[in-house]
Parts: sequence; structure tokens; C-alpha cells
Amino acid sequence: MYEKTDFFITIDKVASNTWPAETCTSLDNWLLRASRGVTKRANSVLAIGEYPDDPNWLAKIEQFYQKLGLPAIFQISDASPEGLDEFLETKGYVIDTPCLMMTATSQQVCDNANNKIMQKNSSVQIEWAEAADAPWLDAFLKLEQFPEERETFYYGLFERMPTSKGFLKLKLNDQIIALGTAIVENEWAGFVNVVIHEDYRGKGLGYVLMHALTEWSMDHGATKQYLQVITSNKPAVTLYEKLGYQASYGYHYRTKYELQPLVSS
Repeated sequence: MYEKTDFFITIDKVASNTWPAETCTSLDNWLLRASRGVTKRANSVLAIGEYPDDPNWLAKIEQFYQKLGLPAIFQISDASPEGLDEFLETKGYVIDTPCLMMTATSQQVCDNANNKIMQKNSSVQIEWAEAADAPWLDAFLKLEQFPEERETFYYGLFERMPTSKGFLKLKLNDQIIALGTAIVENEWAGFVNVVIHEDYRGKGLGYVLMHALTEWSMDHGATKQYLQVITSNKPAVTLYEKLGYQASYGYHYRTKYELQPLVSS
């Protein structure tokens, strides 16, 4: 049991490093992350390990986010303390965005993806960069259909990501049709920003993308890899399972929008 919990905590910490918030405040084992409200991962409490020693931890967390004009959001996983999810529900927190943490060995994914690519005979161009340049970032916002106002957030996020990191473009006739980011920390590789142009989905590009990300991460020392995917995204989950990924555990968010204003003493 303890070994499993240690594994969950390790992966949650590595995944949090992969998506670093603009500001972070520690509350014992927990990490309070804030980034102007853009993405839940960067604006939530990473609640791992034991409860904070301070008995007023919930009030302090709610005040932290209320002061920033943000809802209070907790990321709840198998690394969270027992009973936290049920306790937050009694305090008015609603469940949001169930996700899966999927893991695999790098070699297995590389082999499976390579076999699929050989069958499809893909001819796309693969380009790598150490940073997200202007064309990469512009294509990312368009492919994800994000507003241009998010550009500064994502530029800062990509700058904060730890090294080693690589930014991948798949191009066809000089058009960017897919993107992905690989981050390696010790033996683990994490893949984020995995997106394919809607006109090219269902054509086997997912295998090309995952093979390139995996090969790059193996060259940078990763022997294992993980992905975070929304549970309801069945096409993505199916693709990752075909590549050898398994769901290691689930996680979700608990959100409370109506926070009490700060009370001065």
C-alpha cells in the first residue's frame, strides 16, 4: 500500500513540474498553484501526502484563492489523503474533469508506434526545437482554438518548464498539422500539448507524433513515460492503450466558486 502511495506521489510531483504555475505557495506537503485562472492544473491545490498540520488549512486555502479572484480548486488523486474528496464535497466543492494518469515503458511505445507508422507509410516532416518559437506558439493556439489573450500565459509556461524539453512540429507541405511537447525528468518523460489539426485526425498521425516524442525522450534518458488525459476523451485513451499505455490511477478536481470574502480581525 505504501509503495503504491509513494508511486502516486512521485508521478503527481513530476507531472506538476511539467506544468509549472506562475506562483506557488507551500502548505506543508501541499502546493497552492495560481496562474491567472488559465488551466486547472496551474490554478489548483496539489493535495498529496498527509493533511497540513494547520487545522485551519481549508480557510487559508480559500482565502489564498479568494484574494486572487479565483475559485478554490483541489486536484484529487490516489496520492491525496484519505477522506479529502468526501470532506470537500460536504463543503460545497463540486467534482470536475475526471482524468486518467496513464503510464508506459518508453521502448514498448516506441516499438508499437513504429509498427503502426510502417503500416501507414507516413511522409510528414518532423521538426524539433528547444523552445516554443513564434510559429509553434501561434499554431498551438490555433489548433487548440484558444484565444490570443492566452499567448503570454503559454509563453511563460513553456519558459518555466524544466529542461530537458523539446517542442515538436509535424508539417505537411510546410503547414503545421500537429504539435507536441516532451519533458524529461530523471527516468520519466511527460508529453503535453499533444494536438492534431482536425482535418488530419484519424489518419494515423497520432502514431507518428507519439513515436517522435518517445524517440526524443529516450535519447534524453527517459525509460518510462506518462500522459494525463481526460477520461471522456475516448479516441485519445484508445490510441494510448494501443501504444501500450495503461491507466495507473485516476484523478479529478473539486471546485468551489463562491468563496467567503476575507474577514479582517
